[in-house]
Amino acid sequence: METNIKRALVVSGGGSKGAWAGGLLQYLIEERKYDWDMYFGTSTGALLITLSALKEMSRLKEAYTNIDNNGIFSVNPLTKNGNINKLNAIWRIIRGKTSLGESGNLYKKIHEIFTEADYKKTISLNKLLHPCVVNYTRGYEEYACNTNTSYEQYVKYTLASTSVPIAMNLVDIDGDLFLDGGVLQHVPIQKAIDNGADEIDVIVLRPERVKLSTWQADNILDVLMRTIDIMETKISDYNVLTSDLIAKEKDVKIRIRYTPYNLTDSSKDSLIFDKAKMLKWWYDGYDFGKIENQSKKILLTQDGCKLI
Repeated sequence: METNIKRALVVSGGGSKGAWAGGLLQYLIEERKYDWDMYFGTSTGALLITLSALKEMSRLKEAYTNIDNNGIFSVNPLTKNGNINKLNAIWRIIRGKTSLGESGNLYKKIHEIFTEADYKKTISLNKLLHPCVVNYTRGYEEYACNTNTSYEQYVKYTLASTSVPIAMNLVDIDGDLFLDGGVLQHVPIQKAIDNGADEIDVIVLRPERVKLSTWQADNILDVLMRTIDIMETKISDYNVLTSDLIAKEKDVKIRIRYTPYNLTDSSKDSLIFDKAKMLKWWYDGYDFGKIENQSKKILLTQDGCKLI
């Protein structure tokens, strides 16, 4: 590899669908020896870039394929079948809470997955990690960096990046309130270009062409979640389109990998952390990398992908 080329990895948001990206990254890193100088992630992407930068893929797989909703939420906004917990929602609104759930357990889990020793190692290896967040206090997106924050601040930025509005609580960092970077930058390619990347690998946790499933509203919260789905799709398209235009002007090479099929039907579904599904998605992502590398035609189905 040419040493003067700056390479960046960008991973979109997507909740539990991050398992698919994890599988693909494992193949790219372990089998094709991919390496990057800069890492940018939104939401689940912010979690994935941590151990990917250290090439600790076995640890990352262990974390992603063994997590469940109890490991994420200290107050779960969803019922066991994935519906909004209406009684909990009403009670929290009455009490003046700003979210339907709380992600206190995820805060603890991030400390377990990405330790202070790991954090220091990324700095010693000159790996730049940038979780994308939205500063709700000031109304714009921000990017933290492991080289200019403390370990505890970095954990909070990662938590904030993964904190879906309404479903999860606001994260206070030095007096400002933060939430999911996907509100403004679902696929933070632009920041990689701005930071001088010459080549960018992008993983988007949705198909290239998205058709939202048909939908009926049972309550006002369903309308809210549908609004998030529509906005997320359009923001994602806008992030990719505008970044692609700028990249062509600056002669930046971008390779975008989309999931071959819809992993979930809605953003609400991506808040369900089912171990069996996530393990399957991990293997599907890994298999996608293998098949892609063989440069042959791929048949994409709900059961994964295969050569034809």
